[in-house]
Amino acid sequence: MTDQDELRESLIFSDFEKDFGVREKQAGDVDTGKIFGLAAGERMLLSVILFLTVTVLAAAVLLATNTIMLP
Repeated sequence: MTDQDELRESLIFSDFEKDFGVREKQAGDVDTGKIFGLAAGERMLLSVILFLTVTVLAAAVLLATNTIMLP
């Protein structure tokens, strides 16, 4: 064999899998894109609700301490 043929044979995909541990993902290995078990829409809704809660509580504290007054 020539050097080119040896190089071509060494770059076959199955050899690549063996050398570098590359393999197809199994059904259980697939990432579902969930963080803390929540999908993207659920995380967005939770963050909006948390933002509104903090905003309302901060306004209530400012009103209770007479830092701001209603007109």
